[in-house]
Amino acid sequence: MMDRRQLVVGIVLASALALTGCAGKAHLSTSKMCMAHGGTYNAAAKSCTYQAKTQSAQQICQGQGGYYDTGADVCEVGME
Repeated sequence: MMDRRQLVVGIVLASALALTGCAGKAHLSTSKMCMAHGGTYNAAAKSCTYQAKTQSAQQICQGQGGYYDTGADVCEVGME
């Protein structure tokens, strides 16, 4: 009986993690991504116009509302 309870608890926990967003997906606004990369977003045309411009990884990350870890070279974007 204990093994069955552990199985049920495991399934419930896995389901809860998937439903709370811990499954590894993030939704990013296309307008934010465009602007973070130096573009201008046209919502009507759903397009991004870029001008040649160099940005650092930190600038791109922060432009998307993230935190840039220079040591790991990783952009951490929180779930909203």
